[in-house]
Amino acid sequence: MVETVDSIALTQFPRARARFVNNRTKKKVKEFIVQRRGYKRPDFNRMILDLLKLGWTHEKIADVLPVAGASTVSEWARGGIPNYDNGDAFIHLWRIETGIDIYPREGEWLTYTYKIGQMDIFEDGGLCDQVIAELDKELGK
Repeated sequence: MVETVDSIALTQFPRARARFVNNRTKKKVKEFIVQRRGYKRPDFNRMILDLLKLGWTHEKIADVLPVAGASTVSEWARGGIPNYDNGDAFIHLWRIETGIDIYPREGEWLTYTYKIGQMDIFEDGGLCDQVIAELDKELGK
């Protein structure tokens, strides 16, 4: 008789179910909550800017991904959050186009840098050094 009352209470009332959670489950839930605090979602805005530097447009991105149109990609660029499937497909596209395995996450823009679609004009042996060498040749004649 008591078992039927308990089973009815457990199935109908979520608070009653919560009382019967064992200590092992409580520890796992606590670990999950602590790990979730450190989670940072992907920085879709930065990834969209990277693809724009590589010659992509919102329309091209929307054509490749399973989304309604360019307005959806524009919404992501303004801070919208795509559903899991679209976000995963977008991250996969970004990885293929950039060749970078680690994708940027929000709040980490200063922790690591990468170069996409940029010319190294000021690096050693870059475009700036080549122009100076050509000018020196011309002036030396």
